[in-house]
Amino acid sequence: MSGLNEYGLFEQRSGLGKRGSWTSHGQRITTRQPQLRSQRQGQPDGDEDDISEEVYPPRLPTSARRYTVGYDISDEEVIEQGNQRFHIRYVDVPKRRQSLPPPAAPAPTRQQPRQPVYAEEQGSEVQTRRKLHWLFFVGLALLIMLVGWYALSILSTWWQMHQDDVTYGTPRTFQLDAIVGHNNDSPTSPTHFIAENLHDKIIVVEIPAGDISKSRSFAITTLTQGSELTPVTIELRDVNADGKPDLLVHIGDPGNVFTVMLFNNGTQFVSKL
Repeated sequence: MSGLNEYGLFEQRSGLGKRGSWTSHGQRITTRQPQLRSQRQGQPDGDEDDISEEVYPPRLPTSARRYTVGYDISDEEVIEQGNQRFHIRYVDVPKRRQSLPPPAAPAPTRQQPRQPVYAEEQGSEVQTRRKLHWLFFVGLALLIMLVGWYALSILSTWWQMHQDDVTYGTPRTFQLDAIVGHNNDSPTSPTHFIAENLHDKIIVVEIPAGDISKSRSFAITTLTQGSELTPVTIELRDVNADGKPDLLVHIGDPGNVFTVMLFNNGTQFVSKL
């Protein structure tokens, strides 16, 4: 592609790196430095000095350095017009990259405190609340019953002990007046009985008709060591139906009582008739 430029010369425009131009008479202007130098040798010295001063720029200092700019630069082209000479280079300048703004930082989000979830997720088999096995509740009920029974037994034992202390004292002692037909006892002079747990030994004392000189003692039995707080009571009842009351010695609290029986022969109580 060629055309007439602003200096009245035909110039070939074929893109970057294409060189060459023509004068108005159709003569091609060369751009090679050796040819320019040969033409300059044929000219007078005065013209060469004028051209070098007017066209060529002053030489750069030796300390100047050329750096690669990263652009594509074509070879130099020279255009002459009269006494003027123009040096032309084509530079392919890449498009300038449009700088993008930095991405905006995400707005800080306030972390919500975690809250326990008790509801089951709808349409999901996963349950947030863990179900306890039924054996857990059975074991818990048995444990409560065991603890309750132990506490109740301790409470009942303490209450019975308290009742025995109030009723029989320490040592455990029981007294009774009755008419048994010994020593001419009567309602005005009944026979007096004393039953006592003296250091784990059960003893019954009889005072017929209130006459202490005719008193008798009966060693009923000996309990295991540490049973000095076991109560002892007596009862008069005709066991063998002979018309004479017999002596029944009860040892222990209600629900845990054993009985020793003495029979009435008319003058005293004996173990066998």
